[in-house]
Amino acid sequence: MRNINFKAGVLFMIVSLGGLTSCEQENEDLLIEEKVAVSEQSNVLAKGTCDTNEYMLIDAIDGGNDYNSSISTMIDDRSCSYDYIQGNYGSVFNWGAYRLNSANNQSGKLQVRMERSTKRLNYAHNKFIQLSGTVRILSAGSVTDNISDTSMSDNDGTYMAQVKGKHDKIQGKESRDPAIALFVVKPKRRDNGKGSIIYENGKVKEFKIFSEQVTKRGGSGSSGRKLVYITTVKRNRNFFVNIKTGFQTVNGLKKQYIDYTINGVNKRISVSSKNTADQITDPIETRIRIGAYRCKGGTAEILWKDNLKVTRN
Repeated sequence: MRNINFKAGVLFMIVSLGGLTSCEQENEDLLIEEKVAVSEQSNVLAKGTCDTNEYMLIDAIDGGNDYNSSISTMIDDRSCSYDYIQGNYGSVFNWGAYRLNSANNQSGKLQVRMERSTKRLNYAHNKFIQLSGTVRILSAGSVTDNISDTSMSDNDGTYMAQVKGKHDKIQGKESRDPAIALFVVKPKRRDNGKGSIIYENGKVKEFKIFSEQVTKRGGSGSSGRKLVYITTVKRNRNFFVNIKTGFQTVNGLKKQYIDYTINGVNKRISVSSKNTADQITDPIETRIRIGAYRCKGGTAEILWKDNLKVTRN
């Protein structure tokens, strides 16, 4: 296990709105500005693999109360620098922390990640999986370049969640376990997303959140995916996430959809029925992964609160 230094000293900001419920909600929204390290961290860590290309599930924690166990008690931890940790981060709330270091990436191999996954849902008409919870962003990977943050060529950012969706008639280099929508967090930059990162008191001030959607099943890169802006959130502030993915049969055609609400923004993704060869395909199964995935520069730290909830029918 790795040693983690703790620093005390937290500043409580409580805004009275005239009632207990309002005060609690405001306190939850504003939270306390943490001082670098986790406060009162649970001494329950697990060590994953350092090979970003190796998929190996392990127990998220070794004993104790797992704050994010409602999605799964297992974690896909392909990080060398960090282990999954959990604590209150100087607040009155409990958080599971997913941390990445770009130095752990290996040339020609998959990106570093630390994620949990729901169980798989096989295709059936009107069946769905829904995941909801509260998130805070402390950092997300960043790369110095002049590429707009709206471009698929931009390497900034870290995925906080993704929806997987297998289909039949897989073609050539298409993934056998493809993502159909990913939710990526990017540090907000000047000059319409091309300039330098905007800092406040030495920390990234805000993060922009996009959905990265396949234009055709199995698609990747700029020819197979597109970025859609969702919202901007402040660093170290709560925002609510709700992701639902389900199946429907419409006029005899099997369809998959994704509904999401992130920081109050509601949208639907109608997933393409075609693969990269323009063939009509059938969706086979789906699932949702959360945590932190991809970090091509610097480090990333994404927190998921202990109110994580998964519903399926």
